Amino acid sequence: MTIKHKPLLYFLSFLFIAAMGLTSCMKELQEDEKLPTYPIPEGVKIGSAELGPTYLNQVFYSLETNKTVKNYSLYDFDLAFESTPGGWHILLNSSRFMHAGNSGTTDFQAVTSQSGILMNFDNSNGNLDSTAIGNWTKISATDTASLGHVYVIDLGLDEVANPLGYKKIVFDSLAQGKYYCRFANLNGSDEFTFAIPKMPDVSFIGFTFANGGAVVDYEPASTTFDLFIGQYTTLLYSGTEPYPYLVRGVLLNRNSTQAFLYQGEKQFTDIEFEDIAGMEFSPDLDAIGHEWKYYNLEEGFYSVKPEMVFIILNQNGFYYKLHFIGYYNEEGQTGYPKFEFKKLK
Repeated sequence: MTIKHKPLLYFLSFLFIAAMGLTSCMKELQEDEKLPTYPIPEGVKIGSAELGPTYLNQVFYSLETNKTVKNYSLYDFDLAFESTPGGWHILLNSSRFMHAGNSGTTDFQAVTSQSGILMNFDNSNGNLDSTAIGNWTKISATDTASLGHVYVIDLGLDEVANPLGYKKIVFDSLAQGKYYCRFANLNGSDEFTFAIPKMPDVSFIGFTFANGGAVVDYEPASTTFDLFIGQYTTLLYSGTEPYPYLVRGVLLNRNSTQAFLYQGEKQFTDIEFEDIAGMEFSPDLDAIGHEWKYYNLEEGFYSVKPEMVFIILNQNGFYYKLHFIGYYNEEGQTGYPKFEFKKLK
């Protein structure tokens, strides 16, 4: 399901982000919040990701090597084009609260505002049938032609919640492994055409509007990582009403990686492979998500929930148990999630 944007929802989300930005990102760590000083059980590893206090850094992580494979900045790319042989989907940079809308017209010059256009978000579960841009294509022989619709792209927010403006774009075609597009500012200035070639080994290739357009190789090879750790847009609920928000959490590699929240009675240390028999894995990218931590409004800092244990099945058929044990670095800065994990099989 596509997450739909309304002006009120945008305003509420903006207030939330701005308020969080004004909140102090420093705290005095208690001894039990620092890296474990107890003897770490055999086979258990400690991992961490350096997002930074303003969450500028986004991290791809490998459980097999216990290392950051690659990272990128919020500003490195705007759109991501599906790079698999038969792929044609286009994603937004969800880390920046980006959204987009189909104007319904093929008249590029006529689109000068986002007013009256239904603006949508990509679904954080990773379903490619629920993207903001949606189906822009029609099949023409062996190539993919365009419906010719003009899209308005809201470039989202910077790390301190300042709006980054708008672009309009037409996705002209996908032919012989290249996407062709035309884009400009809403007033028609700075109009450019650009071709984005698919690249082997990655699921998506990035593109930035900056300086007339550029290809951005932001994602590592799909076989080299298990988790994305960083900032992304999702739905939160107030009562029964859904609101889009920026959150900080974990998404799965869409390349055959699955996970679920363990619901048994055992704690992290005691869970064995036999304890997860018959439990159902989820392929949703946000199966781990962001709710393993919470923000204490009275105290003004984040706390993690180590009792939440996630079981992960990666693309190589290995099973892991994982839980979070911290969210601050040794200087008390937020944006440094720490986790323990162990291969079960």
